[in-house]
Amino acid sequence: MRIAHPRHSAALLLMGLLVLSGCSQDPGPEQLAKAEGRYQELINQGAAPQDPAWTEVVAEFEAVPKDSKSRPEADKRLAALKSAREKLPARPLARPGATGPGASEVDSKRAACENLAKKMGEAKTDVTRDMLRKVLQRCQTELVQTEAKSHPPGEDGADLH
Repeated sequence: MRIAHPRHSAALLLMGLLVLSGCSQDPGPEQLAKAEGRYQELINQGAAPQDPAWTEVVAEFEAVPKDSKSRPEADKRLAALKSAREKLPARPLARPGATGPGASEVDSKRAACENLAKKMGEAKTDVTRDMLRKVLQRCQTELVQTEAKSHPPGEDGADLH
C-alpha cells in the first residue's frame, strides 16, 4: 500500500474543511438581504419615517447576528433609520431676519406702546394709571426717535440723483 502524496492529502483536508464550514454558514447576509428588500419597498412607497411599518424593518436589521460579516452594514442602516425616526425639534415662532408686519424695530416699539395704553385704560387705581402713563410717555418718545432713524426699504438716506 502506498501513502498518498502529501500535496493530495493537504488538498483533500482543505476541501473537507471547506465543506464542513459550509454547514455553519453565516445567516447574516440572508437576513440583511431580507431587511434590505423590505427597506427598499418602504422607500419606494414613500413611507414616512414614523410609519409603524419601519418598526418591522428595524427588527429585521437588528436580527442580523452580532458576529456576522453583514452586521456592519446592518448597523449603518439601523443608525440611519433611528436618526430619521427621531422627533424633530419644534420650529421657532420667529426667525432672525424675517420680514413683514411686526418684523421691524418700529413695529415692535409701536406694539409695546399700544399694549401699555391698553393696560393704562384697564388700570383700577390712579396710582397704577399714573405709573403706566409715565411709562407710556417714555415709550412714545422712544417710538418717535426710532421712527426718525428708520427708513423704508430702498431709502437709506443716500440721494443718488
